[in-house]
Amino acid sequence: MNDLNPVSKAVFDPAAAGWTKRRSNPFSEMIGPFWQKYEDGQFLLGLLCTPNMLNNAGVMHGGCLATFGDQAIGSTLFETLSRAQGPDAPPVRSVTVQLNVQFLAAVRPSDFVIGRCLITRQTRTLVFLHGLAEVDGEAVASLQAVFKLMKPQA
Repeated sequence: MNDLNPVSKAVFDPAAAGWTKRRSNPFSEMIGPFWQKYEDGQFLLGLLCTPNMLNNAGVMHGGCLATFGDQAIGSTLFETLSRAQGPDAPPVRSVTVQLNVQFLAAVRPSDFVIGRCLITRQTRTLVFLHGLAEVDGEAVASLQAVFKLMKPQA
C-alpha cells in the first residue's frame, strides 16, 4: 500500500478462483454480484468489496455487511434444505425472522468476504443458523439468524 493508491493490492478475481455468480433478487443485485462455491461439502457465499459499498470511513458500510450476512445465511438454508429434499421437491422458501450481526473488523476495498454458515437447529417451521463472514480467514462479522419456512407456492 502507498500514499497515492490506498488499494494497491491486486483485485481478487472470484471466477478465476473457481467461484460462480449466484442468481439473486433485484435488491441483492444492487450490492452484488454474489459468488458461490462448495468447499469440503460446505456451501460458501462471497462478495467483493467495491467502491460503491464504502461508508465515509472508506470501509464496507455496516448495512452492506449485514445484507451480505442475511444473504449468506439465507443461501445456506436454501442450498442445504434443497439438497436434503432432492431435485423433485418444490423450491425451499423462507423469510428472515431475526438477524444478529456482530461487527468484528473492517472490510476494506478489494477485500473478498466469504460467508461460512451452518444450520444449528430446525423445527417444523423455523430454522436456526449461525456463521461467520471472513476476509483472508479472519472473522469480520459473527452471524446468527432465525428463518421461517414458508409453504411452497401453488
